[in-house]
Amino acid sequence: MLQTTLMVHLTKLTKQHGSHILFSDSSMRIGRNEKIGLVGANGTGKTTIFRLIMKMERPDAGEVTVADRVVVGYFSQDVAEMHGRSVLEEVVAGCGKVSDIAAEMHKLEQKLQTPMDDDAMAKVLERYGEIQLQFDQLGGYDLETRAKEILGGLGFHKSDFDKQVETFSGGWMMRVALARILCLRPDVLLMDEPTNHLDLESIVWLEKWLTEFKGSLLMTSHDRDFMNRIVNRIIAVEQRQITTYSGNYDFYEKQRDIKLAQLRAEHTKQQDMLARSQAFIDRFSARASHAAQVQSRIKQIEKIDIVEIPPEEKTIAFTFPKPARSGNDVVKFEGLAKKYGDKRRS
Repeated sequence: MLQTTLMVHLTKLTKQHGSHILFSDSSMRIGRNEKIGLVGANGTGKTTIFRLIMKMERPDAGEVTVADRVVVGYFSQDVAEMHGRSVLEEVVAGCGKVSDIAAEMHKLEQKLQTPMDDDAMAKVLERYGEIQLQFDQLGGYDLETRAKEILGGLGFHKSDFDKQVETFSGGWMMRVALARILCLRPDVLLMDEPTNHLDLESIVWLEKWLTEFKGSLLMTSHDRDFMNRIVNRIIAVEQRQITTYSGNYDFYEKQRDIKLAQLRAEHTKQQDMLARSQAFIDRFSARASHAAQVQSRIKQIEKIDIVEIPPEEKTIAFTFPKPARSGNDVVKFEGLAKKYGDKRRS
């Protein structure tokens, strides 16, 4: 079992795409057994954080550190091409080292069925014993059972397990990719919108699985209720900064609203001061007697860090007009007749 308490650490991170700055001189961490929600408006850099942790991108400045021997699993919305295996084989193949050991064990078992001298046989048996012990320690003997349980939880029927994965739609392939990551049981699980393409029953199953998961979790989700029931910390990407809040999503919303109210008050106060200073400059800039004071106000304005208010999140409002009341008679029959053979019903 890993003894480290700090699994992933992003230190003084700066990252931009072209001229667009995502975050600057920002830090965050993922501790052992933490369940963290990653939030922020579209385009703020949430997926980039996942990619930085996975070494799929590099920061412009700062450092990304993953503790030694920590296994990181990443479920994203970009599903790699899957073909040539059954659904069950695809999930088992994604289980990292244990699936590699299983493949080596299978090769050694085939080798043992061919004639060889005693020395060669002894070497094969020795190697087989070594990896068999690792396989057992990694939970390899219940790997297939675990994969089947996960596939069942995500909505697959037993009859689907042996079907070729490429015969399924894109949405079901996403479920296969999700099952691969869950079956891996990584130390740190990164999940980008895991409830997409899932029905209600599968979402309920996934929520229970993640709640009982013993590793660390960092996830995004548009399903705020789903996130709220799982996470105990929030990392928000906002205003080119990465900010950490203790508590679940409800707590984050309250703290964010308080912070925003304080920011608006500070912004209003600053704008009033700037307006007064600019009015003074406009009024006395032509007077030599006030030149020193005018220059002092100009320099004061140039040194001020402008308080920025984050843009309002766009929302869509729906209104449904009240339908007219139906009559007392929903269905009415008059003079109806129906004949079956020689029998007539009136």
